[in-house]
Amino acid sequence: MTSAGEKQHYALALIKKLFDNLPPKMTVGLLYDIGCQLHQSCVKYRLLDDAVLRWLTFAISVFHAYGHQWACQIIYHPCKCEGFGLLDGEGCECLWSTLKHLIAPLRVSGFHQRLFVLDTQVRHLDDKNLVLFGNWLSQRWNNCVKKKSIAMQALHELSVDETHVRQEWKSQCEHQTRPLPRRSKTSNDKEISKILSLEKSLGELDRSLRHMEIQLCMGNVDNLVDYKLRLIQERAHRSKLADTLSRWKTQLGISQRTNLDQLCHNVYLQVRLDAQALKTCIHE
Repeated sequence: MTSAGEKQHYALALIKKLFDNLPPKMTVGLLYDIGCQLHQSCVKYRLLDDAVLRWLTFAISVFHAYGHQWACQIIYHPCKCEGFGLLDGEGCECLWSTLKHLIAPLRVSGFHQRLFVLDTQVRHLDDKNLVLFGNWLSQRWNNCVKKKSIAMQALHELSVDETHVRQEWKSQCEHQTRPLPRRSKTSNDKEISKILSLEKSLGELDRSLRHMEIQLCMGNVDNLVDYKLRLIQERAHRSKLADTLSRWKTQLGISQRTNLDQLCHNVYLQVRLDAQALKTCIHE
């Protein structure tokens, strides 16, 4: 390691080294402080082979996960990812805790002596943990069984079907992870263009309706029943367009009599749309 901080290339080097010593089809769960960013980088820039990425599940170590946005926690929180159970992903913190008593003596040691002491201490911890591994595994298993029993009892008391709960969770994930409105320097002009286009369509529909009503009053209709049904459908379509136009104008905060052509490149409307998009992002 040549620099401090969360550098993705360190994690990638460890992953590649790990998979070099594993069977080709073994599933691996990766808990990392910035596992979300690492996953997106691997997918976007193909930093790992597909043969490796296929068997790799990314998650965020639990103490860092609560600091991420909720949409990120839904996907990468270890308690919400299948296969991680009650793991917290804080193995490095536990290792540092067992080595912290060496800080004072190693501060005045030479480089090679420092490496020798750390290597010897880590080997001692490996041997010690290997002897206690059976007890550790038994405690973990009993804890998992206890947690599952409590959760199932709570669901039973609520009288809620598990299938319904899973469907609601799936719906929440889809809603919370949907794309948020984007801020753009031209969003003001785009919204006004949409309203102008809709006003044009509404005007053409009004002219068509007036023509149909005139034809009906003059009696220039072959099938009166079909003609009236068509007229009713056109009026319903016109009503929907008018409601949509009114809603879009309300979102922009403009009145019905505003000259839309003069609002293009309007600074106030642009700031309003940016604030609306930012408010939606914060709310989500």
